[in-house]
Amino acid sequence: MYDLFAQSIASVPGIGPSLQKRLMARDIRCMGDLLLHLPKDYIDDRHIHPIAQLVEGESARIVGRIVSRQARGYGRSRQVSLNIADDSGQISLHFFHSGYMMSDARLSEGREISVRGVAERWKGFWQMSHPDWCLPEQFQPGFHAQYGSVAGLGGKRVSGFIQHVLSLLPVTASSPLDAPLASSLPSLRNALISVHMPNSVDQSMLEKALKRLKAEEVIIYLHLMRHKKKEADCPAHALHQEHVSQQLLDALPYPLTAAQQAAWHDIQSDLHSGRRMHRLLQGDVGAGKTWVAALSMLKAAACGYQAALLAPTEVLANQHAETLQALLAPLGFGIVLLTGSCKAKRRRDILAGLASGEILLVVGTHALLNDDVVFDRLALALVDEQHRFGVRQRWGLADKQQGNHAVHLLGMTATPIPRSLALSLYGDMDLTIMRGMPLGRKPVETRVIAANKMQPLAEGMRRILDADGRIYWIVPRIDEDEDGVSVDQRVALLHNYFPDANVTGLHGRMKATEKNAALDAFSSGASSILVSTTVVEVGVNVVEARLIIIEQAEGYGLAQLHQLRGRVGRSDAQGYCMLVAGEKVSANSSERLKQMVHSHDGLELAEADLALRGSGDAIGTRQHGDAGFRILNMAEDAALVRQCFERLPDFTLNDAMQQFWRPCAESTD
Repeated sequence: MYDLFAQSIASVPGIGPSLQKRLMARDIRCMGDLLLHLPKDYIDDRHIHPIAQLVEGESARIVGRIVSRQARGYGRSRQVSLNIADDSGQISLHFFHSGYMMSDARLSEGREISVRGVAERWKGFWQMSHPDWCLPEQFQPGFHAQYGSVAGLGGKRVSGFIQHVLSLLPVTASSPLDAPLASSLPSLRNALISVHMPNSVDQSMLEKALKRLKAEEVIIYLHLMRHKKKEADCPAHALHQEHVSQQLLDALPYPLTAAQQAAWHDIQSDLHSGRRMHRLLQGDVGAGKTWVAALSMLKAAACGYQAALLAPTEVLANQHAETLQALLAPLGFGIVLLTGSCKAKRRRDILAGLASGEILLVVGTHALLNDDVVFDRLALALVDEQHRFGVRQRWGLADKQQGNHAVHLLGMTATPIPRSLALSLYGDMDLTIMRGMPLGRKPVETRVIAANKMQPLAEGMRRILDADGRIYWIVPRIDEDEDGVSVDQRVALLHNYFPDANVTGLHGRMKATEKNAALDAFSSGASSILVSTTVVEVGVNVVEARLIIIEQAEGYGLAQLHQLRGRVGRSDAQGYCMLVAGEKVSANSSERLKQMVHSHDGLELAEADLALRGSGDAIGTRQHGDAGFRILNMAEDAALVRQCFERLPDFTLNDAMQQFWRPCAESTD
């Protein structure tokens, strides 16, 4: 099947081999992005309803003859109204910003159209606002998938793109994993068809189709892990310098916790061994992983070698660079920052310094992975929030070795994953778990509140602001669409309540300069309230932040809620987390949220999520932040991960499969 996608691109005339290869990789990734964007719901669009039998507030399909067409207003704001009738009654259809409809011959008086929308009563008459419409002969009855918006595209446009990509798949399309999974699951092609174009909304059928997609994702990922584990067993430089590391330990404001000491012991043993370190440091939110990273980088530099830290975002890279500079500069070791925003001359200077060995310590984003970034004697690569990088990306930095000695690799993550699951997911790495909080921190006081309790919440926010504290407000969406409250909507609302707080918005689709400006305003106190999506989930460190409010909290996994909660309480002042439950929250989801009130241990919460979360709905249940997977749900699919890990089939993993699935690719907000 993957080869068919590649062939459809390769058949375009007039494209040279090099450009063809780049386009092929890009387009296969785009096809994967579309087909793995699963429906959030389905509508039963098999029946046509008489106008007289419409039910207010419910979506329905009608067919009628256009009685009249008229427009109001001018220019882009022009509104068009159609009155249509059938044998049972009449209804008005209103379309906003749609002046072009006045010249559409298909909408002439006397023509018939098929319409689907939500019926409403106004002054005793039926009406629909901006319904979908088509000619009666174009209507295809059936169950139709509904999609959330993605990358600024509405659900209807996304659906059209997905239908087009599915049309490229002939009946013979297959995956190398169809045969190994054939005993209990459908083929990959049939699974995609079932999910996006179902003949009926059968829960059992949808569950099998979704399980088939998840199985393909996790098997591809685990296959790469197995391959990387074999590559990891090789010689590396032994780093034995102790004196400078002790100087840093003596200079830290607090002694290392027992968990930090144990983690540092594991890492030191690896660095001393002369064999390649391949370790994952899983540390709870705020557990002090940065200090351990600083000790590791300092050890490499003190031995005369280079160390590089890779971060998933410019915001996080900037913060790491500032923190490490403050820790290491007094010992004579400076930090250089390399990101995509670097000016051309600054970038050339940094690349020259890395190639000559003059620069020993560097922090950067994906810019570090570019081919023109060459190291003189790189000995240690660190990857922070490694689940946000694809498998090959997080190995890319460690693969920049010179000579016969491999580069030590230390992955770090604040995502709490149960140990048994982590051993499966990160089977290529040794695992160190760091629990507990540094000295001087208080547990964040956590409460679950109903969506209709906003007035007491506003009063509490005012008390925090009056005490010069700062507030995060987390919303589930960027765009103003049917999926939920958007960043802009909340910014506007909170500005009315707190006009003196300079409410600022932040989301993943903003340019790097805009993100940095928003975070700088919040960090400096120029803005006291930051409305954001989960882009602040990791790395953002504002010690004055004392309150975080998370809307529709039931829509997140406990692990991600715990990470979001970790944005506050980062000083000796008391921090607070308010989990705002949606109006239709289930009893099971309420029980999950209560776990947040009583537990502040990330691994404990991850285990609780594993135990409490049922199978859920077949479609649309994937939680945000599931270790970078696109479909797999860490809490719901632990059994599937272990099963695939224990019975991993042999097959040939080609480039097209990897480009389609992009294992653990960085997610976009």
